[in-house]
Amino acid sequence: MNKVRILFMPPVDVGNTNAQSLNARELVLRFDPDRLESTLWYETEPDPRLRNYPGIRLLQLPASRKTIRILYEQLAGYDLIAYMDFSPASYMFLHLPRAFRSRTTTVFHAEAPAAQLNGSSRRVQFLCRGVLPKCDVHTGITDFVARDLEKMQLRSQYVLPVGVDPRFFSPPPARTNKVPAVLFVGTLIERKGLQPLLHVAAHFPDVTFRLVGSGRDGYESVLRRSIDELGLKNVSLEGPKTQHEVLETMRESNILLVPSRLEGIPKVTLEAAATGLPCVVFNDYQTPSVVHGLTGFQVESVGEMVKSLGQLIGDASLRQSMGVEARKHAQKFDWNLVAKMWADAYLDMAARALRR
Repeated sequence: MNKVRILFMPPVDVGNTNAQSLNARELVLRFDPDRLESTLWYETEPDPRLRNYPGIRLLQLPASRKTIRILYEQLAGYDLIAYMDFSPASYMFLHLPRAFRSRTTTVFHAEAPAAQLNGSSRRVQFLCRGVLPKCDVHTGITDFVARDLEKMQLRSQYVLPVGVDPRFFSPPPARTNKVPAVLFVGTLIERKGLQPLLHVAAHFPDVTFRLVGSGRDGYESVLRRSIDELGLKNVSLEGPKTQHEVLETMRESNILLVPSRLEGIPKVTLEAAATGLPCVVFNDYQTPSVVHGLTGFQVESVGEMVKSLGQLIGDASLRQSMGVEARKHAQKFDWNLVAKMWADAYLDMAARALRR
């Protein structure tokens, strides 16, 4: 089989911290350039690691008429278009007659349950209905997400997790905080469960709670009002940070708290685990990144979250032992291993298309 040509949809600008953008970059840097050729978009400045790298083509999006440019490229005869998104270009491409789309296989990577779209705009829901069922191949980030696709009569042909670079996300020589620091990293939006997090923080007034991430649609102001109303002196909103800054923040913290109830594998749980942080998450989405009782806790309610967090806050040896196990567990998700799974899946998709 000739080299498989893949077009990835997420832009890969150096400052883009979107999970799919970060995933795409880590994947293509590990693909065999003799078997896979990856084309990626950028808007202003791409991740410098991707420049002049074997098997990687970079295309700059124009300042205007982006939809037309993307659609034109989608029609360029790629074997695969990966990370199909809810964009006008993807919608139009999928609704063209099959003859125009050549033999291109479109791949939708589901990274969370479909309920995550509840409350989204009419435009997004319209595009979702026009894109999701039209894609040729669907993958789930976990078995749980794969089963969620089946509820929509969509079969997940592959389960493809995300990974972490344990050489970059590594523990500090020691954690010396006299008072434990609890960390949240993510977008500051209602769906991430930040109001319950504030109520959890109220139970531990002597413990620092650090919230890292950018706000969306003014939600940061909502959080600030809630912090003032609850009289919380132990919660800080630290804004967005680069990957290097997130790494340093994790090394300065003691526990990762993920209060969202709609996720797949939160990348931040793998990154935190690789730095030796125990994690507390909800078990609603059954993430394989946290092993209950070994690398952290998966809880069923806010009350259980308070209880589990209290155990970790009050027991430094438990934090230490869970952190060690978390680091070991995270290495099972090393991008070097995970990228091979994705590469094998992409080669299989292309081979199946040729047989058809």
